[in-house]
Amino acid sequence: MAWRLRKISGFGLIELTVVIIIVGVLVAVAMQSATVIVQDARRVETEREMEMLANAIVGDPAIISNGQRVDFGYVGDVGGFPANLQALYENPGGYSTWDGPYILPGLVQDSVGFMMDEWGSLYNFSGGVTITSTGSGSTITEKVADAVSDYTLNTLNGSIRDANDSVPGLVYLDSVDIKITIPDGAGGTTIKTYSPDAAGLFTLDSLPVGTHPLRMIYTPNVDTLLRYVAVLPRHKGWVSYKFASAYFSGGGGGSGCSGPGSETLRPVGVGNATNLVTDGCATNYLCVDDVSTDDDATYVKSVGTSYGVDTYATADPTDTTCTITSVTVYVRARKFVKTAYTQAVLRTNGADYTGSEETLGSSFVDYSQEWTNNPFTGVAWTWTEVTDTEIGVQLRSSKSTHPARCTQVWVVVAYTD
Repeated sequence: MAWRLRKISGFGLIELTVVIIIVGVLVAVAMQSATVIVQDARRVETEREMEMLANAIVGDPAIISNGQRVDFGYVGDVGGFPANLQALYENPGGYSTWDGPYILPGLVQDSVGFMMDEWGSLYNFSGGVTITSTGSGSTITEKVADAVSDYTLNTLNGSIRDANDSVPGLVYLDSVDIKITIPDGAGGTTIKTYSPDAAGLFTLDSLPVGTHPLRMIYTPNVDTLLRYVAVLPRHKGWVSYKFASAYFSGGGGGSGCSGPGSETLRPVGVGNATNLVTDGCATNYLCVDDVSTDDDATYVKSVGTSYGVDTYATADPTDTTCTITSVTVYVRARKFVKTAYTQAVLRTNGADYTGSEETLGSSFVDYSQEWTNNPFTGVAWTWTEVTDTEIGVQLRSSKSTHPARCTQVWVVVAYTD
């Protein structure tokens, strides 16, 4: 019998070496990819945590109740920025107005973990307007605010009248005290006291953001009207109040006709329509209520190639006995690269009326539409109609990715004696 040896095939040293090299390369690539994924995940989580810390400091503008922002964070309670992040978790020194912790439950596992990024490094914050993380080897920045003053130095304008719609005049202006209680930035509160002018107008200045109690007091009777006002960042709002009794009527406080002249009224609240998008402010009317234009800093903008409309409630007029000769709505607007259009809007007696269509230029320009008579009744305006009127703006662009912008809306009421 003949025996044959069968050749046994297998991996040689060279083949085995090649396989090992390939496996090593694949493992290295996989590890590198895994490292990148982990780093990206850490960055995303760190950015999320930093946004939550910023909201803890100045509040979350997305938290709304009855159409009004209600969350102002640490600054809204204390009246100033915290010196460090620990103040968001623990009362920094017996502050009576501190109402924390301001850190959301998902961010707190212990008393120090929320102050560290996902690489275990402490966030950098020392009372300014930014929070930074350097644990990744590069700097990640979260802007808390554009400026501290945006949250601590705001203005509220308003008016006070009596039950008969009369203003104080020279006789009663010293009989009204206007008091607002605000946090003082150091854990306590302070009461600021103001008096109206003869027309019942007043200005409250240097106000921190938050919801604050406002008292209008007719001092001879100690009659107090209590309201709570929400002060927003970069706020120049308007409020209007009336006493329940006719304190000023017949005593030199009646408004009387001061004409001929005119009165400018600006937005003080939301109106019947809110279809435009905000940029730089929390609520539509706050984007267009400026006395002095801020142009591209705050504005409303169109949302498509068809007209979108906003209307706004306005401050009440102070003159109520003169003969109105015209009501003119102004809008300050511009295009953004592409062709765009605007129309002034006036809402009276439950109906909207629009002005002529204007083609916008690249720079902000004032456009206006005058109504000498009420367009609903066809006859001369009454002061009651002016008080109930809303003003607004329509915007559209030829390309939705380049929306038109409007930065101011106001109305001028002209009158004669």
